[in-house]
Amino acid sequence: MSEGVYEIPDGFEDDEPDTMKNTDIDGQIYANVRTFKPSPRDGVVASEPDSSGKRLFLVAAVCLGLLCVLLAGIIGLSVYYNRVIKDSEDKRNNLSQSCSLYKTNATAERDQLQIRYNNLTEERDQLQTRYNNLTEERDQLQTRYNNLTEEKGHIQAKLFVMGQYCQEGWRYFDSSLYFLSTEKKTWEESRQDCLERGADLVIINSREEQTFVFNLHLRAWIGLTDSVTEGTWKWVDGTSLTTGYWSAGQPDDRGQEDCAEIYFSKDDPVTTWNDDKCGTNHNWICENVV
Repeated sequence: MSEGVYEIPDGFEDDEPDTMKNTDIDGQIYANVRTFKPSPRDGVVASEPDSSGKRLFLVAAVCLGLLCVLLAGIIGLSVYYNRVIKDSEDKRNNLSQSCSLYKTNATAERDQLQIRYNNLTEERDQLQTRYNNLTEERDQLQTRYNNLTEEKGHIQAKLFVMGQYCQEGWRYFDSSLYFLSTEKKTWEESRQDCLERGADLVIINSREEQTFVFNLHLRAWIGLTDSVTEGTWKWVDGTSLTTGYWSAGQPDDRGQEDCAEIYFSKDDPVTTWNDDKCGTNHNWICENVV
């Protein structure tokens, strides 16, 4: 019985063509199953294999094939992604190096620009200071020019006035013009004559002016009186006497002597004043400050 089962009868032939043999797993399995199919001559009736088992083998084979394909795809994808990751890392490293180099260059350039900016700022401040100094100097020169122009005008005016007065017999000393009378009048009449000439009786403000008036060699009224308040001598412009050039013992106010005159006959030019009665007739000296 067992021999009949495993014996392959001579008359059993494979219906499959040779080109289809062993071409795939399903075909191989199916060929093997038919090889072990029992023959009726051996008295054994072989039953056909169940179709559900055949389908199970087919499904298993298909799943195994798909699994192999999937595994191959996974391996391929792994290799691909590893290559992609490596390329990405290389690119990232290259980019990082490029960024570091760019950052270094940018920092150096920024520092150079900062230094240049500081230098330009310093130069600008120096130019601003120089401009301010030049502006201040210009203003000073302009002020000086204006003062000189004004002084020039004053000098020209003085020269004009001096020219006019000198033609009329006036004398010039230290910015003032002096007129010497050729006649004699009282103190009040003498002052009125000076006023009519655009001047007033002389006011002596310094030792130099006193010496100049003394050297005129004239006994004459000067613009000094205490007629308003006895003992308080004031000049005709209302200012009080601070420095006097009185002769010894003067003023003595002998008999209402309230007006001052100057002598020329004294040896010391700074001790030549005398008080006299205002109604006495004397020469006089007018002064016009130019």
